[in-house]
Amino acid sequence: MKNLIHKRHYYHLCTVAVLAAVLLVPCAYGESLQSKIEKGDKLYKDELYDEAMKSFVDAQIESPEESKLKYNIANTHYKMNNYEEAIMNYQDVAATAQDISLEKRSLYNIGNCLYRQGKLEESIEYYKKALELDPDDQEAKYNLEFVREEIKKRINQEKQRKQQQQQQQQKQEQQDQSQEQQQSDQQKEKQEQEQKTEDKQQQSQGEEQEQEQQKKQQTGEKQDQQKPVGEKQKKAEPMTPEEAERWLRSLKEGKRKQMQPEERQATGPYKPEKDW
Repeated sequence: MKNLIHKRHYYHLCTVAVLAAVLLVPCAYGESLQSKIEKGDKLYKDELYDEAMKSFVDAQIESPEESKLKYNIANTHYKMNNYEEAIMNYQDVAATAQDISLEKRSLYNIGNCLYRQGKLEESIEYYKKALELDPDDQEAKYNLEFVREEIKKRINQEKQRKQQQQQQQQKQEQQDQSQEQQQSDQQKEKQEQEQKTEDKQQQSQGEEQEQEQQKKQQTGEKQDQQKPVGEKQKKAEPMTPEEAERWLRSLKEGKRKQMQPEERQATGPYKPEKDW
């Protein structure tokens, strides 16, 4: 009888131990997950983002569908400037979260990521989506207006940049034209100088030729002065054919006049004083 009681007591103790083990496992699991999340939160606040990411990922292995873990991982990516990874995790949270506040914050943070990437128009759309869930979200309103003003500011800056670029281009063109005009003037001045030099050379050559001709003329005049008058006249003034013909006629007539007295002397009645 005692042995039977002991056996029953033994079996009872075994059953209690098994039940206790079954009940204690979830408690230990929950504490482990919570401790990892808390550890990650502390590291995140201390700006130790690499270590915080490891803790959150370890916790996500035990609870892969936990929206808050996904959100924490997205925030850590954002702090590490991994904006593409952050956007993917925020979109996952916004699509699966049961908490509307968590969905709104995810949409708002997607807008922040897009702004950091320079995608201003797209960021506005996500701020609007966040405001659709919570029209009183002052941060979303502020960011929406801020990005709109930033877009206007960038448009004006782009206009100013283009205007400055056009002004610089016009200034450069004016400088180029001025330089070309200066070069053209210098080239023209050079050509004029060369032309003047050439004219002087030609003038000098002409003067030398004129002086040479004058010397030759003076030499010829001296030679003419040393010759008989008739020869000088012939040389100085050559006769025309008419003048030459008249001159020949005068010579013939002169000869005739000279020959006539001799003929008359030979045949006429005149007698000389003495006979030879």
